[in-house]
Amino acid sequence: MNERKIMSTIHDIEQLFTEYGHLHYGEQCSQLIHAVSCAWHAQQDNASATLITAALLHDIGHFIADKQKFTGVDDFGHKEHASIGANWLKDRGFPASVYQPIRYHVQAKRYLVTLINQNEKTAHLSLASQHTLQQQGGKMSNDELKDFERLACFSTALTLRQYDDLGKPNLHVSLKSFTTLKPWLPLIIQVLKEEVGTSSTLEYNR
Repeated sequence: MNERKIMSTIHDIEQLFTEYGHLHYGEQCSQLIHAVSCAWHAQQDNASATLITAALLHDIGHFIADKQKFTGVDDFGHKEHASIGANWLKDRGFPASVYQPIRYHVQAKRYLVTLINQNEKTAHLSLASQHTLQQQGGKMSNDELKDFERLACFSTALTLRQYDDLGKPNLHVSLKSFTTLKPWLPLIIQVLKEEVGTSSTLEYNR
C-alpha cells in the first residue's frame, strides 16, 4: 500500500464520520463523541497506538452498513457491525492489532456479562448496549467462553470493551466536549505507515 492509498483511507474514514458521526444508534451521545471519547480513555490508559486506533474506529462498521445499505440496519445500527468494521479495516491495510480487537469487542461484552454477575454488569452497560446484548447472542455458553479465551486478541478485546463502556456520557458527562476527529488522524496515519513500512513523512493538513 502506497502513501496515496493511505491518504485515501484517511479520506474515507473522515467521510464516514462526516456522514454518520452525528447518529446516536440508541446511545445518549453521537457516534463521533463516543469514538473520540473511547480513544481518549485508551490514550489516558497509555494504550498502544494500535489499541487507541481500535478504540477510535471500533464502531465504524455501523457507518459502513448504513452507507452500503446492508440489510439489518435499525435504530441501534447493525448487530454485525464488529465484523463488518474489522473486515473493512483489514482490507485497507490496518494491522491485526487494530481490526481483531474490533472484530471481537461485541463478544467481549457477552463474555463479561457471562463471567460477572449479570445484573451487576448490565447495570454498567448503556441502555442501547443492554438492548443489543440479546440480539448479539446474550450470555455465552461454556464452550463459547473457552473459545473466546483462546483468542490471540483475548486481552486486547476485553480492554477495548472497557474503553467502549467508558466512552458513554451517562458515565462521564464531560465527554460531550469530544467533538472532532481531526486531532486523531495523524495517529491513524502512523499506524498505517508502520504496518506497510513507509519511511517517508505523510502530512495531514486539512
